[in-house]
Amino acid sequence: MDNGRGSGVGFLKSSKVRNAEEAIGQSEGLLTVLRLTQADIKPAEDALQIAKRFFDSNQFAKAFHAAKKAESLAITLDERFGGYQKAAKALQSRIDSMRRLGLRTEELETLLARAEKKVLSGIWDSGAFVPNYLEARVLVERAEQEGRAFQERAEQASNAIFLAELAIESLGEMRGPADPEMFADGAASELGESLHEATRQLALGDPEGATKVAKDIEANATRLKELYLDSAKSLDATEAQITYLRGEGVLTNGVEADLKSAREMLDKGSIEASIAVAIRIQGELEVIGNSYRKATTGIADAEILYGRLQREGFHSYEAEVALRDAKRSVREGNYARAVEFLERALHAFARRTNAREALGRAIEETRKRAQFLRGSGLSFLPDIQEVLTRAEREFQNGNFVGSSEDLRIATVLLDQVFRAPTGKK
Repeated sequence: MDNGRGSGVGFLKSSKVRNAEEAIGQSEGLLTVLRLTQADIKPAEDALQIAKRFFDSNQFAKAFHAAKKAESLAITLDERFGGYQKAAKALQSRIDSMRRLGLRTEELETLLARAEKKVLSGIWDSGAFVPNYLEARVLVERAEQEGRAFQERAEQASNAIFLAELAIESLGEMRGPADPEMFADGAASELGESLHEATRQLALGDPEGATKVAKDIEANATRLKELYLDSAKSLDATEAQITYLRGEGVLTNGVEADLKSAREMLDKGSIEASIAVAIRIQGELEVIGNSYRKATTGIADAEILYGRLQREGFHSYEAEVALRDAKRSVREGNYARAVEFLERALHAFARRTNAREALGRAIEETRKRAQFLRGSGLSFLPDIQEVLTRAEREFQNGNFVGSSEDLRIATVLLDQVFRAPTGKK
C-alpha cells in the first residue's frame, strides 16, 4: 500500500516536471521566433528566466505558471507592437505624402517622435514593466487621422487653386480685345495677385482660407467674362444709338469721346470701369435724346401757338427772345438749355392767355352790371353800352389794349352810378 502511494506521488511529480518542461520549451520557442521581429519582448524573456529558475529549484508548478506568463506576455507584446507599428507606418506614409504635396509636416513628425518616447517610457501591466505600445498607438492613430483630414482639405484647396488658375487663363484668352496680351494683363492682374495669396495660405497651413480665396477668384473671373460680353454689347448698342441720334440731327460729340474712352478701357482689361462708363453714356444719351425731342417738338408747337396769338393781336418781346434763344441752343446742341428757354416762352404765352381770359370775364361781368340799369332812365346808359360794345369788338379782334381801356371807362361810369345816393341797381 505504501508502495502504491509512493508510485502515485512519483507520477504526479513527473507530470509537473513534464508540464513545466513543455511550457518552458513552448515559451522559449515562441520567444526565439519573436526575436526576429522588432518587438521589444525583454519582459517576456525576463519572465522565462524566472520560470527556468523555478524549474531548477524544483518548483515545477511555479515554473509552469511563469512560463505560461512569459508566453502570454510575449504574444501580447507582439500584438501590441504590431498594432503600433502599423499605425506608425501609416503616419509616416501620411507624412511622406504630405511632403510630396509641399505641405507642412513638422507637427506630425513631432507627434511621431513623441510616440516613440511614449513606447520607451513603459507601463506596468500585470506585474510586468512593458513598452507602452497602447498609448503610443492611440497617439499616432490620432495624428494620422488629423493628417489625413488636413491633407484632404489641402487637396481640395489645391484643386480650387487649379480651377481658379484655369478661370484666369480663360478670362485672359477671351476673343475680342485688339491686344489680347494687354487685355490679359489688365483683366487678370488683380486675380493673379489673389491666386498668389491663396497659394501662400495653403503653404502656411490654412487650406480653408486658400479654398475660399480660390473660389472667389473663380467666381470673379467668371463674372468678369460675363461683364466683358455685356460691356461689349452695351458699347455696340451705344454706338448704334449715337448713329441714330446723329441721323436725327442730334449733336453727341462729347458722348462719342466718352465711348472711345470706354472702348480703350475694355481693351486694356478694365472691364468694370468700362461697363460703368457705358451705363453712364446710355443714361446721358437717353437724356440728350429726350431733351432734343422735347426741345424741337416744343419749339414747333410754340411757334404755332405764337402765330395764332399774333393773329389775335398778341405780341411779346419776351416770348420772341426766348424762342430765338431756344433755337440757338438746339443748333449748339445744348438741348437742356433750349428746354429752359422754351419754358420761358410758354410762361409768356400763359400769362397772355390768362390775361385775355381775365379780360373776357371782366367784360362779361361789366355787361351784366349794365343790364341792371335798363329802364332806369339813366341818360348816359347808351354811352356805357356803346363803350362796352366797342370793348367786346376790340377783344374779338385781338386789340386787348384798346379793349382794356374801353372796359376801364365803362367800369368807371358804372361805379359812379352805383355809388350815387339816388342810383338804382
